[in-house]
Amino acid sequence: MQIITSTNFISETPTAVALGTFDGVHLGHRAVILAAVEAAEKERLCPAVFTFSELPKNAFLPPEKRVWPLLSLNEKLRLMEEIGAKLVVAPPFAAPLRDMPAEDFIRETLIGKLAAKHIVCGFDHRFGANAAGDAELLTRVCREEGVSVTVVPPVMRGGICVS
Repeated sequence: MQIITSTNFISETPTAVALGTFDGVHLGHRAVILAAVEAAEKERLCPAVFTFSELPKNAFLPPEKRVWPLLSLNEKLRLMEEIGAKLVVAPPFAAPLRDMPAEDFIRETLIGKLAAKHIVCGFDHRFGANAAGDAELLTRVCREEGVSVTVVPPVMRGGICVS
């Protein structure tokens, strides 16, 4: 599996990208990654994941209030590889990426740098500056760009949404 930890990259092959923080790689996260892996197999793309090397919410908290991730980055990467990811982009959650408007993130990072032809996210995923992007925006922008999107519905276990 190829791991990229910066924003200075260009994918040489078209990808199906799972988009998310994936802090615990729980059943809901696995459903998103697996949907990207399955789309990649169907469409002959590289199965990829875009995440961050640290928890985004910690960027907005004072040091004494920051939370520990559920998994180390290495453990998170290992689980993603087990599910079928062949490429993981996990840069730090920092400027300018942190401050990038959601539409720019889709067009410049996911489609431009990752060569995404299919993007998968969870029903409640937020992204872009001020978490302004959501599945609806992703679907609209990708439709304009000719990129397919899968929005994974809630994964339920015992009648409770896994989140």
